[in-house]
Amino acid sequence: MLHLVVCLKQILDPEIPPADFKLDPSAQRAAPTASLVASIFDENALEIALQLREKVGDARITAISLGPPSAVDVLRKALSMRADDAILIREEDFPGIDAHGCARVLAAAIRKLPPADLILCGRETGDWHGGLVAAFLAAEFDRPYTNFVAGITKEGDHFHLRRQTEDGWEIVRSAAPAVITVTNDDHNLPRIPKVKDNMMAFRKQIPAWTASDLGLVPASVAGPNSKLEQSRLYVPVVDRKCEIITGDNAEAKARQLVERLAALQVI
Repeated sequence: MLHLVVCLKQILDPEIPPADFKLDPSAQRAAPTASLVASIFDENALEIALQLREKVGDARITAISLGPPSAVDVLRKALSMRADDAILIREEDFPGIDAHGCARVLAAAIRKLPPADLILCGRETGDWHGGLVAAFLAAEFDRPYTNFVAGITKEGDHFHLRRQTEDGWEIVRSAAPAVITVTNDDHNLPRIPKVKDNMMAFRKQIPAWTASDLGLVPASVAGPNSKLEQSRLYVPVVDRKCEIITGDNAEAKARQLVERLAALQVI
């Protein structure tokens, strides 16, 4: 049986109005809101996994997320889209984790599962747009890595990956097991779950794995970027002033404008 593992991340909805975006000054991060969603590229990855299962027939899909307790909502949506299993990894056990550390934690969790034939991630997250975790994950497993995949078929022991390039499209023949990142495409838009599947998803248990469950010491998974210190995170305040240039005619207005710009040392 083919085993597909899809990595999902919960993020602040990129579509919220700017006025609704708030920062938590003490935590130096975006303040939690009700507008939390799955990163769209991760949902594209899940859709591709579902389509591949429909093509090959004998496949199982596991959705996994490293996040806060609220990330269980992302996993329930994956279950309602017909993923078979879902697992939450407690983000609070790994404070200040960077992309390298995230890959190590995900790799430890995936090793506890049945061997994965294909690990799928979004091409980048919809919040910080890092796009690094999947490559580090491939390095953790020493597996072939292909990015910007928009479609998959399986032939024998290999995957045929339709990949986006600067000049168009190319088909990459990849050995299994492998790691890929998925980009958005007209053919991998996330499906809308059925009401029955939504109800079934809420009945399913989603285990929450801790650092202890994974056999990890949080300090041991920290990547090189964990040594970086964030000095400040803030929303810029734009202070605008408007002055109306008056005058009896265009020449007088132009003269006043030049005088004002010179006073401001603009010219």
